[in-house]
Amino acid sequence: MKNKKSRLLAFLTLLAWVGFGISIALTLLYLGIIFSVKGINVFSWFKPSVEYQLNKNIGDFLWGTLGIALTFTATVFLFVTFKEQRQQLNISRQETDKIRFETTYFNILSMLKQVQDTVNNNIASHLVLQNIKNIIEYYSAFKKSYVGKLQSDTNLASMVDEYDPVKANASETEQYRDAIAKVYEGMIEDTDCNVGYLYRYLFNAIKFVVDDPYNKADKVMRERYLNLLQAQLSNEELCLLFYNGISKYGENKDGQLQFRRMLDETNFLENIDKTFLLNENQYRFYPHTRFKFLNREQLKHVTPCPNK
Repeated sequence: MKNKKSRLLAFLTLLAWVGFGISIALTLLYLGIIFSVKGINVFSWFKPSVEYQLNKNIGDFLWGTLGIALTFTATVFLFVTFKEQRQQLNISRQETDKIRFETTYFNILSMLKQVQDTVNNNIASHLVLQNIKNIIEYYSAFKKSYVGKLQSDTNLASMVDEYDPVKANASETEQYRDAIAKVYEGMIEDTDCNVGYLYRYLFNAIKFVVDDPYNKADKVMRERYLNLLQAQLSNEELCLLFYNGISKYGENKDGQLQFRRMLDETNFLENIDKTFLLNENQYRFYPHTRFKFLNREQLKHVTPCPNK
C-alpha cells in the first residue's frame, strides 16, 4: 500500500513538472510572437497566415492555452505539496507513537528484573525450611513433586504413558491437561508460595505489546518485542509459565484459560527447552504453538491460530 502511494506521488510530481515545462514552452512561444510583431525575426519559419492568426488572437492564446496549463500545473503542485505534508505528519505521528511505546516497553523490561528479584526473595523467605532459595530451585521442587505424583497415582501415570499427542483427540488432551494442571496447583498449595506475581506481570507485559496500537498491525515488530521479552526469562521460568498458563491461576473471571490462549496465539513459548517439560508429549496443551523442538510429523498437527 505504501509503495503504491509513493509511486502515485512520484507520478503526480513528474506530471506537475511536465505541466510546468509546457507552461514555460508556451510562454517562450508567446514571447516569440511578440517579438515577431515588433519586427524581430524570431519565427521567420512561420507561415504568414499562421503568424497573423496568432498575433490577432494573442489575448485568447495567453489566457486560454497558457492559463489552462498554468492552472493545471499549480493545482497538481498544490496537491503534491498537500500529500507530502500529510506523509510528513504521518511519519511524525508514527515516530511519536514509537517513542511512547518503546519508553513504556523498556520500562517494563527494566521492572521485570525487579519483579524476578522480588519473587526469588519471596521464595527464599517462605521456603527456608525446604531449603528452596530461588525460582530455579522452586522449579526443581515442582518436578520432584510431579515424579512423586506419578509414583502415588497410577491413573495419572497411565495417562502420561498412554497419551499420544499426534493421535489424541481434543477431549483426551483436555483431560490430560487438567490432570497436569492440578499437579502444578498442588505444588502452589503445598508450599503456600505462589509465584503468580511474576506471571501476572508477564501477562500484562505481553498484553501491552499485543494490544498497543503502535505495532498491533505489524506482526514482525510485535514478534521482535515479544522475543526480547521472552529472552529475559530462564528455562525454569519459561517452564513454570507453561504450566501456570494451563492452571486455574491463568483463568480470567469467566473461568477461561485466557493466559494460555494469549501465550498460544503469540507463540511466546516456542523456544522452550523440551527437557524442562514434565513430559515432552505435553506440548499439545498449546495446540497453536510451533515449538522449535517439534519434528516435521508433529508440526503437521499444529493447528493454525484462528486470529492470525
